[in-house]
Amino acid sequence: MKKKIFKLIILFILILVVASHKKILGDLYPQKFKKEVLKYSRQYNIDENLVFSIIEVESDFNPNAKSHKNALGLMQITPETGRYIAGLLNEKDFTEEKLFNPEINIKYGCFYISKLYKTFDGDTDCMLAAYNGGEGNVRKWLKLANNNKLDIDNIPFVETKIYIKRVKFIYKIYNYIYEK
Repeated sequence: MKKKIFKLIILFILILVVASHKKILGDLYPQKFKKEVLKYSRQYNIDENLVFSIIEVESDFNPNAKSHKNALGLMQITPETGRYIAGLLNEKDFTEEKLFNPEINIKYGCFYISKLYKTFDGDTDCMLAAYNGGEGNVRKWLKLANNNKLDIDNIPFVETKIYIKRVKFIYKIYNYIYEK
């Protein structure tokens, strides 16, 4: 009798987990700063789940994040890149501290992703490689590629290889959890 009750309890727990697995995954992969992400991903025509994935990998949704390379905020934008983006957006009052503001950081990150997509003809791997490893490096890597197609496994920056794979993996999870 005890064995049957134990099996029923296990079965009930499994049914609960299966029935609520997306809720559980949603807690692990949240959509924090959703208002800002939706606003700027739509403005710059980017999939919001990709933006959430990049934020997850870059800062784990910490608006005060600062990397060893001085990349700041949610989307880990360096002050130099922030200044460059502000210039392209004709914003004259850029300061480094603004990169800790979630609204500005997400706006700049989405704008930059959109720019990189255009630069690399909509190629997600190239965009992600450029976001992490720099546009100039991606241009060099494409020149070295025989078919002018980026081969992730041949990228000389280990961090960039891992970054692309992590973002794409988490992007699949976000698409699964938050089906459109």
